[in-house]
Amino acid sequence: MNDERKRILEMVSDGTITPSEGARLLDALGSSGQGRDRGGKPGRKTLVEATAMLSEIGPMIQETMGDIFRGSRKQDPLESLDFQEFDSYDEELPDQKDVVIHGTMNRGKNISISLVQSDDNRLRASVDGTEQPVSVCENRGKTILMWKGGNLRVQVPATTGSVTVVSRGGAIEAEGLMVPSTLNTMGGSITVRRPGASFSAKTMGGSLDITINRSWAASSKAKSMGGGISVTLEEGVPVVIDASTLGGNIHPGPLEHELVSTSGGKRGGAKMCLRYGTEADAPKLAVSTMGGDIAVKGPGK
Repeated sequence: MNDERKRILEMVSDGTITPSEGARLLDALGSSGQGRDRGGKPGRKTLVEATAMLSEIGPMIQETMGDIFRGSRKQDPLESLDFQEFDSYDEELPDQKDVVIHGTMNRGKNISISLVQSDDNRLRASVDGTEQPVSVCENRGKTILMWKGGNLRVQVPATTGSVTVVSRGGAIEAEGLMVPSTLNTMGGSITVRRPGASFSAKTMGGSLDITINRSWAASSKAKSMGGGISVTLEEGVPVVIDASTLGGNIHPGPLEHELVSTSGGKRGGAKMCLRYGTEADAPKLAVSTMGGDIAVKGPGK
């Protein structure tokens, strides 16, 4: 089984995409001829060839996912829920209650979401610059928000149990969240700035931009399929970065670091484990990408 198919199956297994979407991607990958075994020894494929192959696969996958988003999805579990529409949502959120946010492109309208830390215990949500409503419901002890057009801005209380975003298209930005977060988008970039808790960020067809400081002290992970990953370290934050790329390069950057381990993967892949700072129990940030570079930077770089 080649690496591209493994990555798609991995995304199905961890819930980033559904089995039916995974099947569509596998079909598209096979029809392109890129995902088939071509015989010969894997070591004969050069880095240039692997990078060129992945650069062709990325747009193809994004186009295929766009077709999936625009198509009607049968038996969508959200359709059975009783949502209420709000021009602007503002309610007190009970302590440790989970928040789940779903975004879906509606009739070609662009979507994006900005998450910021609230200064009190109220959950607030509104769509900037449009008349698009915010749909809200309560289900299985969770508050569920949904939007279908424009930029949704959400203020998340520090007492929230966790926040999960699943967006079928569009960018995600999270600034200073003090609660565990799961951020998934298909077709957009993800920006995570100065988190104060663990996070998981996954994108298909977009880049990842992560900035961490000493307020972050919980192991996290980030994956991109078709885009690069940039990690900015502020204030000498201690961290172990476990980096893996297929079809790209890993750049440790100018900050002082220890190379814990390194290896060259097949078809232009690379792996590195890098330690920044001297703390033995530093949290780990696992980053992986297919078709892009991974770069670590200092503040202002």
